[in-house]
Amino acid sequence: MLRTRLLTAAVLAPIILAIVLLGEPWLSLLIGVAAFLAFVELVGLLDAAGYQPPQVLTIVGGMALVGAGLVSTNEASMGGVVAHLLSALDPPGLVAATFVGVVLLISLVAFTRGDPATGFVTWAMTSFGVAYVGLLLPTIVLVTHLGPPGTTSTSPVGPFGLASGAAWGLMLILVVWGYDTGAYLTGRWLGRRRMLDHISPSKTMEGLAGGLIVATLGAGIGAFVLGLDPWHPLLIGPVVGLAAQAGDLAESMLKRAAGRKESGFLVPGHGGILDRVDSFLFAAPVLAGYALLVAGRVA
Repeated sequence: MLRTRLLTAAVLAPIILAIVLLGEPWLSLLIGVAAFLAFVELVGLLDAAGYQPPQVLTIVGGMALVGAGLVSTNEASMGGVVAHLLSALDPPGLVAATFVGVVLLISLVAFTRGDPATGFVTWAMTSFGVAYVGLLLPTIVLVTHLGPPGTTSTSPVGPFGLASGAAWGLMLILVVWGYDTGAYLTGRWLGRRRMLDHISPSKTMEGLAGGLIVATLGAGIGAFVLGLDPWHPLLIGPVVGLAAQAGDLAESMLKRAAGRKESGFLVPGHGGILDRVDSFLFAAPVLAGYALLVAGRVA
């Protein structure tokens, strides 16, 4: 298992890093493909858990929400009809309007369920599923659109003159992958005390500590590339690392409810697409919030 994980990571990691460094439109295309595959897996999990989601509507509505998030994030490069649409929907915004529309459509399907209790659960859980992936996944792209105040995400930062957006994307990857790797290896070699046995029996307190240490080291590298003050990694590593762990536990809870060990099989040694992006779903918005509120960056 470990060998398969390492081989898969050796193949995929350079590709993902290259796409992050290249930026748009490649990153949005990658997130779009990942979102579609994640929604397919999510529908399977919700169905296995007994929530009876309307499968086609969940995937289509979820992808509409992802598309709205990606378009809004790339607003500066939009023109024509799309630019007019973004302007007309401000406020409440394209993302909010799309989510409201999808929730209303899901309610219509829920009305057709014979048992009102079943219909309500279908409506609530499907709306959750759409928001879980559709709202959170595009925040990865938001991170790569961060730039210093008064500039853009393409402005050079740090000692290497890397584009700000690419540098923040690299920071996200270093922290999340650092946490996942540190937690996995430390838990595998030293893990004794289980953390939340009812959700994920393999998670240990030793793994949590190891993950946070490696995440902080990764944040240190990211901060150097960004040209941030040395104290930032001491906050970014633990805060974003804990968010990554929470994202992993959230998906584990869903898998436990569905009676599944993995969300899919598309990533050898790692499970499905949802298994690979679960940490990023929570970590990306937390890092974006940190950048905006603490590090003085603007989107």
